[in-house]
Amino acid sequence: MRRLSIGFIPLTDAAVLIAAAERGFAMAEGIEIALHKEVSWANIRDKVNIGLLDGAHMLGPLAIASSLGLGHVRVPLVVPFALNLNGSAITLSKSLYAQMAETDFDLSTAPGAAKALGQVVRVRRAAGAEPLIFAAVYAFSTHTYLIRNFLKAGGVDPDKDVRQVVVPPPFMAESLRNGLIHGFSVGSPWNSVAVDADVGRIAVLGAELYGWVPEKVLGVHARFANAEPDVLHRLVRALHAAARWCEDPANHEDLARLLGETRHLALPADVLRRTLDGRLRTAPGGALRVHPDYLVLHRDQANRPDPGHALWIYHQIVEARQGEWAPDAAREAVSVYRPDIFDAAVGASPVLPPRSPDCVATQFGPAFDADLFLKTGGQSD
Repeated sequence: MRRLSIGFIPLTDAAVLIAAAERGFAMAEGIEIALHKEVSWANIRDKVNIGLLDGAHMLGPLAIASSLGLGHVRVPLVVPFALNLNGSAITLSKSLYAQMAETDFDLSTAPGAAKALGQVVRVRRAAGAEPLIFAAVYAFSTHTYLIRNFLKAGGVDPDKDVRQVVVPPPFMAESLRNGLIHGFSVGSPWNSVAVDADVGRIAVLGAELYGWVPEKVLGVHARFANAEPDVLHRLVRALHAAARWCEDPANHEDLARLLGETRHLALPADVLRRTLDGRLRTAPGGALRVHPDYLVLHRDQANRPDPGHALWIYHQIVEARQGEWAPDAAREAVSVYRPDIFDAAVGASPVLPPRSPDCVATQFGPAFDADLFLKTGGQSD
C-alpha cells in the first residue's frame, strides 16, 4: 500500500479528495491518503514545493504561477485532475450592500449588482472617502480574477479605485465582522458562513459571472509525476471514482456530514449540504438563491484538465499585470494542465460540444478570444 501525504484547505471543494481518502476509493487503488489540513494557500504551495506533501488540493492559477516562477520561486507543477469547477461567490459587508440597495440597479442580477457597486465606489471617491478593501484568498486565484472582473463590469478600476488584499478562506468572515475588509471572494462554504453569522450578504455567485470556470485541482510536483507514473494514475482513478460519488445528490447528506467533521471543515452539515446542492441564502432567513452549476464536482468531464482553462488563467494573469505575456510562457502555462495523464489513468473521454461563448462560459462582458490572445497577447480592455 503506497502512502501519500496530500494537503487540503477547509473548503467544500476539497470534497472529492476527502471522499477518496475516507470512503474507500483510494484503498481500492492500493493507496492510502494521509490528509493534511492547512490554513493557507501559501502553506500548500511551500509544502508541495519542498516535498513535505506529495500533492495537494490546489488553486489552478497557483499551479500555473508556480510553474512560471511568478510571485515566488519557480517550481514545476503538474495538474492531472480537476477537483471541481465553479463554487465561489462574492460577499460584501452589510453596510456596503445596503448602500448598493439605495441605487436604482437590480441587485438580483450580476450586471445590476456590479453597476450598483460601481456607483457606490464613485460616490465614495467624490466624497474623499478611503478606498474600499476587497480580499481574495491568494494573489494567483480565480477569486482574484472574479472580483477584478466584477469591479470592472461596474466601471471600477481594480488597481486604482479600491484596495485588494489576501486573506485565508477560514478568516474571511471574521475579517468582515471586524471591519478589516469591505468584501471578499472565496469558495464555499465561507460565503454562507458570513451570511449565517449576519456579517455579510452574497452579492453574486461565481457561476453568474463565468458559467464553467476552473477552480481547484490536484497539483503535484513534476518530480513525483515523472518518478511514479503508476502511482499517479492510481491516484487519478481513485479521485475520478470519488468525484462520481460526490456528484450524486443521493450521497450529499453523507458527504456533508463527512466534510463537517472537526478534522475536515469543522462546520455544520446543513451549511455544507446547501453548498453541495447549489442552494445558498444571500441573507439570514432570506430566499434561497439556486444555481444548478454553483459547484460542479464531476459531470460533463469537469475532472479532465482543460488546456483551454490553463490558457484563460494565464490570460487573467497578464490582464492583472501579474506577469508579462510571452509566447513561451503561454505554452508553459498550457502544459501544466495534463489531460494526457488523466486519459491514461481513466481512459479517453468522449468529445463534448465547446462551451459558449468561450471555454469558461462568460456570462456577460467580453468573451475570451483564445486565438487572438495567442497571436497578440493583447489585453481585452
